[in-house]
Amino acid sequence: MKKIRICLAVQGLGQDEHGVSCPNVVCVTLGDENAEELTGAEYEKFLQQVKIEDVLKLTFLDYYYSPSDCRLITLDEYKRQCME
Repeated sequence: MKKIRICLAVQGLGQDEHGVSCPNVVCVTLGDENAEELTGAEYEKFLQQVKIEDVLKLTFLDYYYSPSDCRLITLDEYKRQCME
């Protein structure tokens, strides 16, 4: 089984240097950690099936955030954000 990483940008999960609320990202990895990662068109197709509500429940954030506070992001977008 390939490894699948789901990344969710959540508005209000982080704070900037001035204490102002800002988005941050939560990532969930499913599958064998040592396996090849699902990427490309196969990953994009998988993401279309993921529901933000389910990711919030999985990460126990559903009590604090609603789907309207969130958006799914691709692995590439997550990696770019980490470089900033």
